[in-house]
Amino acid sequence: MKRLMLAAALAAVWIAAGCGSNGGLGRSPDDFVKPTIAVMKFDSRAAFPLGWNLGGGMQETLVDRLMATGRYHVVERQELASVMGEQQFQQSGATRPQGRAATGRIKNCQYLIKGVVTDFGHVSTNQGGVASNLGSLFGGSHLAVMGIILYVVEVESGEVIASESLSESVRAGDVSVQVAYQNVAFGGTAFYKTPLGRATARVIDRAVKRITEAIASRPWQPQVALVQQDGSVVLNGGRDRGVKTGAEFEVLDAGPPILDPSTGDVLGHSAGRTVGRIIVQDVHERYSTATIVTGLAAEFRAGQTCRRSG
Repeated sequence: MKRLMLAAALAAVWIAAGCGSNGGLGRSPDDFVKPTIAVMKFDSRAAFPLGWNLGGGMQETLVDRLMATGRYHVVERQELASVMGEQQFQQSGATRPQGRAATGRIKNCQYLIKGVVTDFGHVSTNQGGVASNLGSLFGGSHLAVMGIILYVVEVESGEVIASESLSESVRAGDVSVQVAYQNVAFGGTAFYKTPLGRATARVIDRAVKRITEAIASRPWQPQVALVQQDGSVVLNGGRDRGVKTGAEFEVLDAGPPILDPSTGDVLGHSAGRTVGRIIVQDVHERYSTATIVTGLAAEFRAGQTCRRSG
């Protein structure tokens, strides 16, 4: 009974700390903007005796977790030379024209995700500031510690818009690193059953949450993609964005940008005028068509923002 009570208490602490939640990633991926990002190989300052590729492993693991959220478009920048080489080969005339990849279509990246592995290994609970924490409480003499410094860089400005040091520790007992991780691959199923694997999973969870808070928490709003000759309006979202038939939107012109007078940074846009109102008639996979309810068709144009009516 005491053991069950202790487990329940620990679970309550875990949930209260936010570790048992979805990290505030939102109701649905369809409700938020989906920035285009590239995750770079992490630098590693941690010496690990088994010679693992910690930087590449963290990159691959973070890409996998970010894609699983459905909140990002992830582009591959590490292999960009190979992609461009294949495109050039297809355009050389050596291959058949059917299915030939078009050039000039590689997505522009809005943000770079970078990081440094600062800690990775077992530390004694009898050394320094960890002498009296979980290791001693549960009878183990070592902790598995995983730590990174995370950076989110805006490509347009080159500015680091988010930076955070993230670290987690898990009780590791008396087993040596060489014994516990022999024949275990970083990021594999067996890895996440180890103390270092559990600490790494927690760090990755926190990293995904921090990245999402920084660049993917803004609600998504459709935009006018095309005004057709019959006067109907095409929006840049369909079933992939949860747009429904009968949904009504106000269409707005963007107001002039608000600039910081000391830096020239764009702080936002002032409120623009309302052009008119539309109602969705047909929903396709990635776009929708709507008819104009109020307003003149000549005043609708691509790039205008739509706000749900009411």
